Amino acid sequence: MSSKKFNGMSVHTLGTGGGPIVSSSRAGTSTAVRVDDATYVFDAGMGSIRNYRSHCEWGQLRGIFLTHHHSDHIYDLGSFLVTGWQVPGESFAAPIEVFGPGRPARIPALDEAHAREIDARVGTREMTSTTQIVDALLDTVFASDIAIRMADEGRGEPHEWVRAHDIEIPSTAGADPVANRHPDMEPFEIYRDELVVVSAILVDHRLCFPAFGFRIESRYGSVVISGDTAYSENCIKLAKGADLLLHEVIDLPSILATFPDGPTRDGIEVHLRESHTPFADVGKVAAAAGVKTLVLHHIVPNTPGTADLAAMETAVRRDFAGTVHIAEDNDVFYPRGNNSGPLETVVDQIVGANA
Repeated sequence: MSSKKFNGMSVHTLGTGGGPIVSSSRAGTSTAVRVDDATYVFDAGMGSIRNYRSHCEWGQLRGIFLTHHHSDHIYDLGSFLVTGWQVPGESFAAPIEVFGPGRPARIPALDEAHAREIDARVGTREMTSTTQIVDALLDTVFASDIAIRMADEGRGEPHEWVRAHDIEIPSTAGADPVANRHPDMEPFEIYRDELVVVSAILVDHRLCFPAFGFRIESRYGSVVISGDTAYSENCIKLAKGADLLLHEVIDLPSILATFPDGPTRDGIEVHLRESHTPFADVGKVAAAAGVKTLVLHHIVPNTPGTADLAAMETAVRRDFAGTVHIAEDNDVFYPRGNNSGPLETVVDQIVGANA
């Protein structure tokens, strides 16, 4: 890609497919938001790192933000972290900040009775935090590679270039992995630099807790990424008045048609039905939030010709009068809202007292 200086805000769909499926047409879900010459990546799905380098340079990358820890959102995380670590001409220019879910106090469940069933099923298996995942990648998964390169090439300590953070949910939200996985709450700030402010909110991804949606504010406009979620009032709150909303979408009949009958199919059907937003409802979210442009991504099913894209667009347009796009990998969008004042003013309008 060109190193020509860029001024403004652009959104790059590095991967538009949803689910842990290898697709020949869509990389796994990932979005880069570029503001001037800084880039912020949201999720790191399978194959997204290749598309990143078609749009952005390693020296521009400032942060990686994970909506949740399902595998299809973090497959390429290790690739992002290790590939930009002191490679001549292809290196991070400054330490990369990685933000994502912390470790829940217990395995999420629908209620206490369900929690007992789950505890019996998973045994001693535990969940992890974002900081634990990053440590495992640098200190276990890629430990041999890193040690050899430090010894053989004179590279420095990778933890000096990668800084992981667990997103702390405000205690006032009363969130709980069993009793209150996505409480009614206000967006809260998780990151700020001189170009952007990133805020988060809990969304409804059934038993995947915590699961976040993100809002990115700059002097050039506002972008919201829903993360994986069923219809969510919190997502609507996060997206109020945004210039651009990237929202996940599922064609449930089409994805179910790809599965053979059996108990495994029954389990995943419940997950898909209750964890994602059917295309008949996505337009309602955008309309309620009053966004200017809606981009459908994290498309399920994500293999060629399986999702009914025409039906998706028709359904969305019944409820939403704004601009609608069904994203493909490597699409680029330019938010052009009315937010042209100082960054602080723009942020205060959205996150209020939580900014």
